[in-house]
Amino acid sequence: MNLGKTLTVTPLFGVLLVGYFLTIGLLHQFYPNLHTLEATIYKFRLPSNAEWAFKLSDLIILTGLFVLYIELFKSTRASNIAITEHILSIFVFIAYLLIFLYAPVVADSTFVILGAMSFIDVIAGLTITITAARKDLSVG
Repeated sequence: MNLGKTLTVTPLFGVLLVGYFLTIGLLHQFYPNLHTLEATIYKFRLPSNAEWAFKLSDLIILTGLFVLYIELFKSTRASNIAITEHILSIFVFIAYLLIFLYAPVVADSTFVILGAMSFIDVIAGLTITITAARKDLSVG
């Protein structure tokens, strides 16, 4: 399997899950009292003179939204690779669920939002693929 097919089949929410779990887990291991997700990346001064702090949790959620867009775009093709990717996405969602239930280090809203995005990826991906396959069958 070449790199292009590997990236096509790989559920990106799985990559995000591993990255999140390793980052938060390792930071919690070495700095147990640090509230990692509340760490401010950058502060913006708005025209209203209010200050908005861009936090690590905001960056993770924005990354999750970008990944969701890519995953939904990937689900528009109807092929054997798409079916394999959907099956792997279901396993990734189950992993989000189990890790949330059994790993206290990720018991936070950011992880729940990522898990919900993974669920939306599974449901929307299957729906889009089935719709696209029906259109292919009715045209051909």
